[in-house]
Amino acid sequence: MAEDGIYRKTEKGRTEIATRVNKLGLRERTMLIMVDDKTTRSGLLSRSAHPSTGDILDSLLAQGYIEIDTGPAPAAAAPVVETAHAHATPASPPIEVSLTSASRYACRALVDLMGPAADDLTALIEKAKGVEDLAVVLEKCRVILQGMAGKQKAEAFWAGVSARLPKA
Repeated sequence: MAEDGIYRKTEKGRTEIATRVNKLGLRERTMLIMVDDKTTRSGLLSRSAHPSTGDILDSLLAQGYIEIDTGPAPAAAAPVVETAHAHATPASPPIEVSLTSASRYACRALVDLMGPAADDLTALIEKAKGVEDLAVVLEKCRVILQGMAGKQKAEAFWAGVSARLPKA
């Protein structure tokens, strides 16, 4: 399979994450969640030590849950023109504040930090109904993450989630 393309979820893959309509297995679902539209095959393989990870990616690709974006090659860098604003730092895009944004961020962060062990937590996040329910689940995730990955990573997780979670 292609190593140089970026793996991304298809509409079928996004629907499966949201609804579990096809009831993918634990490893398949975890790998589908790990596909983040930024990572190549080798990057995804490096995140999972399970020997069947390559076969799982191939299966998800064959079943239409993910696709490879080979895209055009990056354009050559344009010459730098010095202006008065050349040294200004670019503004970061605003963070979306919504249940969906908070849920997606939390699931992606947990999978990045915990790998396949995050599947049960991501399932709880996806089942949360409303801001209060999601906040309770995310606090549990924070405590579990602190025990597994340390206080610093748990606090970074909480800061990212808090920035996206609407006020109750």
